[in-house]
Amino acid sequence: MVENELKGDVIFCCLGTTRRATPNLDDYRKVDHDYPVKLAEIAARNGVGQFHYISAMGARSESSNFYTKIKGDTEDDLKTVGLKALFIWQPSILIGQRKKRRILETVAVLVMKIFGPLLVGRLKKYRAIKALDVAKAIYKQSLKNKTGVFTYTSDQIKKRA
Repeated sequence: MVENELKGDVIFCCLGTTRRATPNLDDYRKVDHDYPVKLAEIAARNGVGQFHYISAMGARSESSNFYTKIKGDTEDDLKTVGLKALFIWQPSILIGQRKKRRILETVAVLVMKIFGPLLVGRLKKYRAIKALDVAKAIYKQSLKNKTGVFTYTSDQIKKRA
């Protein structure tokens, strides 16, 4: 079974879907919540040292927004799994090439390119971030021998890239 083969030092979990691709909310929850949590449980049982989870800016289990609530629920549940090191990455809008074009996301990226530099101080974490910078930060942190739970927002991710 695959569970027995899922071993190593680090697992990177970048699972996620969209409402367009997965309109059934139960299926959406499976992809964005259930699968990452199950993967983390297996990782913990198999002694994996680090688990890196791509979440989202504003993730909160108390949120009334479906997307940020699922991401928050997932973060909360991952924290209870018993992982040696859990890294939660909360990027804002991701900039990068996609196979499928998302109109609202394209507009948001354009708006962020114009207004992003105006987001300073505590608002800096809402700036859009390149997907490549997120990947670089995750990779660099995966090389460190850390234990505990770590959560990084876009501004903190950018510093680590």
